[in-house]
Amino acid sequence: ILDVENPDTADVIAKVPESTVEEVDQAVRAAYTAFYDGPWVNEYSGAQRRDAMLALADLIAEHRQQLELIESINTGKPITDVRGELDDTIDLFRHFAGYADKVQGRHISAQAHTTLEGYTTKVPVGVIAFINAFNYPLCLLAWKVAPAMAAGCTIVFKPGPQTPLTTQYFAHLVAQTGLFPPGVFNVILGGVAVGQALVDHDLVDKVGFTGSVATGKHVIRSTASTQNVRATSVELGGKSPGVVMPDVDLEKTARLVVFGTMGNAGMNCNALTRLWVHRSIYDEFLPHLKAAAEAIQLGTPQLDNTEMGPLIDRRQYERVLEYIRVGKEEDKAELLTGGKPALDRGYWIQPTLFSNVNPKARIATEEIFGPVLSVLEPFDSLDEVIEIERKAEFGLAAGIFSRNHQDIAKFTRKMRSGTIWVNTYNLLTSYLPFGGFRNSGFGRELGYESFDGYLATKSIIDDISY
Repeated sequence: ILDVENPDTADVIAKVPESTVEEVDQAVRAAYTAFYDGPWVNEYSGAQRRDAMLALADLIAEHRQQLELIESINTGKPITDVRGELDDTIDLFRHFAGYADKVQGRHISAQAHTTLEGYTTKVPVGVIAFINAFNYPLCLLAWKVAPAMAAGCTIVFKPGPQTPLTTQYFAHLVAQTGLFPPGVFNVILGGVAVGQALVDHDLVDKVGFTGSVATGKHVIRSTASTQNVRATSVELGGKSPGVVMPDVDLEKTARLVVFGTMGNAGMNCNALTRLWVHRSIYDEFLPHLKAAAEAIQLGTPQLDNTEMGPLIDRRQYERVLEYIRVGKEEDKAELLTGGKPALDRGYWIQPTLFSNVNPKARIATEEIFGPVLSVLEPFDSLDEVIEIERKAEFGLAAGIFSRNHQDIAKFTRKMRSGTIWVNTYNLLTSYLPFGGFRNSGFGRELGYESFDGYLATKSIIDDISY
């Protein structure tokens, strides 16, 4: 049995059963049977899958108030943030439903050899095993499940053990539509052992994982060492840089930077956590940054005026506090604001800013996954920043704040980052792909690229003279 907490208070709010290895096997075999023998792939047209997904999106919309409250309590997210995530979840199922009846191949002429015809078809990859992170339980579910469903795949889904509740509610809604055949969507619950049994199962055709670099590397090794090699898509960590050029609006940019760092209490893989500020405005910019961080409203997540919530659990809370200690004592960084627990309950930590941080310091290079921003030592040349950052360990996201189009073009062209924001941060849409380079993983979520990742290409060569 798994205890499920409310991070706001650290109270246990639910108990859920942990799946056994036998139940993992049952779930995978149900998905396998649904794929090879059921109507989802073998009888449903793309239009029928589209309509099923649209009906599911409508049902999510009908139940959104319940889902919002459950998600806010289980994650500690401000209710205003969760409302936006429900908007995104509904949009994602509607968006990817539109792809379901548009799976297309190509005709490839043999030209001179006119009796030989070649063409390709796109077919669903098969049984997909998803292992989700705790930080966006329902929204990341939609990122993964919607394109896989549209492609015609069947799914076994494991949510993060801290935040399983909206996944269970979602599974109930899938069944309630009456349009998804048995075995198309399956949920298992648990931690490492359950995830390992899922990744190791030989009937799984592809694994999609979101989580830490260490676990992601283990997943990749596991999928290569099983009897049947299978595809993987992994969205891992980040230490995303932002650059503030001297021509910016200082107050507006400070607010955007703080939003990019402190959103979801900093528990974002793409959070802006390394900030480069031009020397000519460094001292003038820091007070604006400090004021923006200190203006963030902490409090009961279900109240509309709350802007930032707690960390997800005690382990993450203690990890972030330890990094704050490292920043002060080992890295010798200047604490600009924050750095302490907040409120008198749960897993709350103040928005925290360090300044004059050595770019090689631990707090500047290691993923903290909390509300901590390292403002690095001042820089003079954008070229030197790009040279450092494009060779960094991670390559998930980056941002630049500037009015100079030459600087913007140089930054967006040369940076090795999967997503680059210009004069904004943290904004994502269903139609633009998201993913990274190097230790930030491979594969793409969102956009057509995500949908295409759940399709495999067949080539057919036909000698029409036979």
